[in-house]
Amino acid sequence: NVVNPDLICDTYGADTLRLYEMFLGPVEQSKPWDTKGIDGVNRFLKKFWRLFYDKDSFLVSEIEPTAGELKVLHKLIDKEQTDIENFSYNTTISAFMIAVNELSALGTTSRAILEPLVVLLSPFAPHICEELYEALGHSEGVSKACFPEFRSEYTLEDSVTYPVQFNGKMRFTLDLPKSATVAEVEAAVRSAAQTAKWTADKTIVKVIVVPGRIINIVVK
Repeated sequence: NVVNPDLICDTYGADTLRLYEMFLGPVEQSKPWDTKGIDGVNRFLKKFWRLFYDKDSFLVSEIEPTAGELKVLHKLIDKEQTDIENFSYNTTISAFMIAVNELSALGTTSRAILEPLVVLLSPFAPHICEELYEALGHSEGVSKACFPEFRSEYTLEDSVTYPVQFNGKMRFTLDLPKSATVAEVEAAVRSAAQTAKWTADKTIVKVIVVPGRIINIVVK
């Protein structure tokens, strides 16, 4: 029942094998080897590559990153710093998969996002990252690069999801700016279409707003 790692490398590449072994679970635990799952890791690396290339066309640009892109990147930086210190490599790779999906959906091409992403993935997939780092214009290897600095201000949530209750029973949620005042929150919930549904034959007596937490509408 022995699987020769050379055969895996020949089929998928060494980076896929490295990632898959770390993705299986915590390093201190024994894990069943099943090559069926290795395809998913290989697809992740291909999707990561497509952030940089469309066939032979290099996609990386010098445009400024958006707030959404910076949020994805810095959440990943924070996650990897914590996980590496705790040898939780499997959860880091899961976070990478989520980040790459989000950046792909955003159509990210900004060097300010993609270059740090290469550095972050390099301890796990050094071969593909070395090639991409050189394509980004660096003559020194990616192992010489500094680990990206985490900046918490980019990960702050700018909205709040309020549970909206009617006489203490939650009926729906409402996303509002975090900076909204109590008066603005009350005005927004009063004008919401779902509020009209739950107050069709009732009168609003009071709207109680706990900033950032909950809205309770008292009706009779």
